[in-house]
Amino acid sequence: MKDPEEKNILQEIAAGNMKAFEVLFLEYHPRLVYFLVGLTHDSEISRDMAQDLFLSLWNNREKLKEIKSFSSYLFQMARYTVCDYFDRRVVSEKYTYEFLLEASLSKSEEEALFARELQAIVDRTVEHMSPQRARIYRMSREEGLSNSEIATRLGISKRTVENHLTSALSILRKMLYLFIVLLSMH
Repeated sequence: MKDPEEKNILQEIAAGNMKAFEVLFLEYHPRLVYFLVGLTHDSEISRDMAQDLFLSLWNNREKLKEIKSFSSYLFQMARYTVCDYFDRRVVSEKYTYEFLLEASLSKSEEEALFARELQAIVDRTVEHMSPQRARIYRMSREEGLSNSEIATRLGISKRTVENHLTSALSILRKMLYLFIVLLSMH
């Protein structure tokens, strides 16, 4: 899309033209998803992020008329979204770990039982992963090794370790979410 054409489309969108927004969406959505997958290594999360970004663009469309380079603006938003995603994930994992640790030390039998059930789900889920992924997960979470240390010990790239951990954590998040949903139904 050429600059004058893009500027015109942004003006139309800022004025509420849905057809102009569709043109922009069709032009940029596939590239945005591809870009996000490269950062998150999760196509489902990346598609959700892209949808959220375009929804945000539509909801704040009056700002679009001030943008000089839409492509730069969009991909900068994407980078911030990915950073926020990983920050929230780190906090969530830390909270879950602290909760499990605290619950296992708690005097409350109910909390200790819940923590044991969660740990059993994590253990069973890890057992069903590929041997390489399970080994990398255990080295990271149980032995406390860094991604670089794991890569060196296994003779693989650090990026491969990161990809396995990202996939393992994604699977675990989904299993724990299902467990909590099923628990809340009872």
